[in-house]
Amino acid sequence: MLKSSDKMLVDVVGSRENNLDFIRFVAAIAVIFSHSFSICLGPESHTPLSSITDDRLSEGGLAVGVFFFIGGLLIAKSCVSHPRPARFFRLRLLRILPQLVFVVVLLALVIGPILSVLPPAEYYSDPQTYLYLLNGVFIIQHDLPGVFVDNPYSPVVNAPLWTLPVEFVCYILCYLCFRWTRFTKRSFAIVSVPVFALLVVYLAFFDFYQLSVVRAIMLFYLGVAFYVYRDRIPLRASLGWASIALFALFVSLGWDVAAMLLFFPYALLWLGYGLSPRLAGFAKHGEFSYGIYLWGWPIQQVLVMLLPSSFAVPVVNAAIASVIALGAGVMNYRLVDVTVSRILKRLKKREDLVLAKEIVEP
Repeated sequence: MLKSSDKMLVDVVGSRENNLDFIRFVAAIAVIFSHSFSICLGPESHTPLSSITDDRLSEGGLAVGVFFFIGGLLIAKSCVSHPRPARFFRLRLLRILPQLVFVVVLLALVIGPILSVLPPAEYYSDPQTYLYLLNGVFIIQHDLPGVFVDNPYSPVVNAPLWTLPVEFVCYILCYLCFRWTRFTKRSFAIVSVPVFALLVVYLAFFDFYQLSVVRAIMLFYLGVAFYVYRDRIPLRASLGWASIALFALFVSLGWDVAAMLLFFPYALLWLGYGLSPRLAGFAKHGEFSYGIYLWGWPIQQVLVMLLPSSFAVPVVNAAIASVIALGAGVMNYRLVDVTVSRILKRLKKREDLVLAKEIVEP
């Protein structure tokens, strides 16, 4: 039941006065913390959260859920703001590709030969060196020749990149859903019927196969749904704190899948928009979480490779890697995002000048 005093999601979803940038930053650090266990101790190790969920949910999986749910909410908004496909996908690619290509090229052609056990001539003549560049167009390649071959999690160079092609597929599906439904409530509800039917089939028959991928896609879809029904969703403290409490309870009981799909979305929404936006200016100097996410794993692998075994303790690895990854995220933002933004502004000025000239001189 709605109350006249309720603040609604529709009132705040278009505002920058929220805590989302801080939440994404915390999520990027959580990914590093989560990966520190497998990177230091091997792929069969457990994080504190995965140990109570039978490896179905880790701190990193929780963080990926943050990215995908917030992504669904904001990408749905972008579909409405930029309905033309060329502009929509251009903006999406400009958001993801420049930093990704920068990191992939730097790892493959500059950092890789320094870290590799192979001599430079052999490294650069190996086809796998250039196959790794396919990561820049969402075709995942995990290895570089002779790199991290003696690490506990060998020889994966940047495992978290798997989320990026999944995320881009979600962008495509979101845009197609927008074109089919125009995000009207009735049409979206009709589309949702087969989506949730497939979810039921998956839960009943597929034994959580590729759960991290399915969970990410479903959270993205729920983010889209929250945007579609934004004028029906109140931001109420009682619901927010209840969602957080029920989420924690369900996870502690091992019901993590239900916790992520039933309570996590509203809990995250409440933390992002319902609480006082005291951290609204957190990213005023730049949004670094994406760069942190891209650099976290390779930095952690380098630390395990170069530092004495006494430093190969998950918490120590995570702490050192987080500081270095923050610096790398700032570098990414300054060198890549700011440069791309300046180029786009210049192109827009040229387009505006051409348009003005056409108006004046038809």
